[in-house]
Formats: sequence, structure tokens, C-alpha cells
Amino acid sequence: KDKKSKDKSEKKEKSKHSESGGVKKEKKDKKKDKAKQDKLVRALDAHLQADAAASSGVKDDEEVDAEMDPEDLIKPAEELVPFALPLADDKTHKKIYKLIKKGAKLKSIHRGVKECEKAIKKCLIKGATTSASAASPGLVIIAGDISPMDVIMHFPILCEEHGVPYLYIKSRADLGVAACTKRATSVVMLKPEGKKPTAKDAEKATAGRDEEKKVSPEEYLESWKELVKLAQKQWTAQVEPWVKGVHPLQVASNTR
Repeated sequence: KDKKSKDKSEKKEKSKHSESGGVKKEKKDKKKDKAKQDKLVRALDAHLQADAAASSGVKDDEEVDAEMDPEDLIKPAEELVPFALPLADDKTHKKIYKLIKKGAKLKSIHRGVKECEKAIKKCLIKGATTSASAASPGLVIIAGDISPMDVIMHFPILCEEHGVPYLYIKSRADLGVAACTKRATSVVMLKPEGKKPTAKDAEKATAGRDEEKKVSPEEYLESWKELVKLAQKQWTAQVEPWVKGVHPLQVASNTR
């Protein structure tokens, strides 16, 4: 017992001497070590992922931009684009939205820049062989509140080349709502005829799942023809003077 007590007292004295002399043992911080290990693991994972992406052949920025949908790049503009002609009036806006809703139910609609471009290019190019009384292959509705404007700048020329009438409206967001999409839409193309109803559609109708009012293709076609005529009239009233160079603004600028 005496020996044990002596050893304890000696150890206490040694520890006191070491502390007084400035020598002190540091305790290991387990939390700091774990944090360091986690950082190293994360850095290693990031490095491995970068190597894997490089080895798999990641596409260049130009290729990614080319595959990206132009709809994702469009932002709402405060004002309409300067070339938004022919622009529909307030009454025509209501008719357009109603017709687009009917077209969405009948599946006779194309939405978005890429889809509408493909649909217009499939139509025959307007030439000397095509008569003026020939039925138009579709009707294009373009939103005028778009930025950048380069995304839709080519649509009027494309429509005129293929004999497709077009109209501008004021709101891109309202166009998306009318077309039954989750996001705003800049361009919509309405076809004269919709897809034939499938067996599934008939089953849904008989089961009573379609709570909304049914749309008859005949009514849709009649309202579509009326809107096409209105679009052609608006084009002759608003755009044709600019094409011929007889618009009052053009005449005023020439006389100065």
C-alpha cells in the first residue's frame, strides 16, 4: 500500500512539472478527424465523376445548346416585338383562346417552336401551281411578348412560304394556358382536322371520366375556318401595306 501511494504521488508530481514547464499532451479530436476524412472522400468522388464524364465523351457547349429546346431560353418581354403583325384585337383574342382549347381536346394542335417548325415545313411550298382558293394546311398563333425575339423572327417568312396564315397575340402565358400546357408557349399551330378518337377515348367517354363538355369536330372546323379568314383579312390590312411599301409610316419617311 505504501509503495502504491508513493507511485501515485510521484506521477502527480511529474505531471505538475510537465505542465509548469510548458509541455502538455494534446488530446485527439475525433470530430475533426472525421470531418477531414469526409472532405477527402467528397473531393475524391468529385474527381472520379469528372474523370468518368471526360472519358465518356461529354458534348461541347455548342452541341448542348443546339439540342436544347428554344422554349427554355425564352423569357417574357415587357413589350411586344416590333414585327408583331398582324396583331389580333381583343375580340379575336377570345376566339383564338377558345379555338385552341377545342383543338387541344381534339388533339389537332402543335405546341412549341420545334414542333411547329416541323409541321409548317411538311406543308407544300406556296408557288404558281397552288391556287389562291386552296385550303390552308393550318393556322399559326404566335405570342408577341417574347425575349429574345430571334426565336420567333423566322416564323412569318416560313408561314408565308408555305401558305400558312398566322396571327400574333399579346400573352405567351395565356397561350400556354389555352393550349393546356404546364408552361408558357410561344407558338401554336392549329390543324383543320384532329386525330380520330381511339377505343380508349370512347371508353373514357362512356365511363363518364370526361366531365368537361364534348367538342364536336364539325364545330371546331367551322370556327377554325372563320379564324383563318379573319387572319387573312388582318394580314391584308396590317402587313400588305408594308410589303407593297405604301404604309403611311413608309410614305412619311420617304417624303422627308
